[in-house]
Amino acid sequence: MKGFLKVGAIVLHPIFLPLYSLLIYWPFVAGLDFWGAGVGLIWIGFVYLLLPLVYFKVVRHIHLAEPSLLDRRSIFRTYSLINFGFALVSVFLLTEYISFYIGAGFLHLFLWFLVYLELKASWHAAVWGFLVGSALMMLYKFHFVGMPLLLLVFVALAALIIAIRYVQKAHTPLELAMGAAVGVISSSFILFF
Repeated sequence: MKGFLKVGAIVLHPIFLPLYSLLIYWPFVAGLDFWGAGVGLIWIGFVYLLLPLVYFKVVRHIHLAEPSLLDRRSIFRTYSLINFGFALVSVFLLTEYISFYIGAGFLHLFLWFLVYLELKASWHAAVWGFLVGSALMMLYKFHFVGMPLLLLVFVALAALIIAIRYVQKAHTPLELAMGAAVGVISSSFILFF
């Protein structure tokens, strides 16, 4: 059972946010040619996954399984900058993504602010709350066919990751609720940009 929980927490980890966002933005992404999609995936893998992980492990020496509050500051600051950077890059590549990355940038800024208040909100719950909120905003704005079913999948995955993090004793119910609330609130940026 512990192995299943650990695998679930890794597969649904917040660093995979851009990959899961492809499911929300699939009608726009489907319009890209093979070359554009391939370059985009390599860019996401390099900038959002590889570079931060090397920075956190090699430069900052952060224990990613159980980061301290100080380590969380570094993680959230880094991902705030990366997401705002992705919003700028989206101006040239896929303008529909700009609001998503602005929201993701604010998500990490809010989490960073909570850490300064010495509150440990769940990053997992925040990202999955953000994905659920983003799917709701996209359904409201564009009425994509198939989005209600996808929204149910995201709600189920969000509930699963919250349950996993609670059973693993990684977070208290308050920390999970704070994270989910920050995520849903941050997704509201999609309506305004």
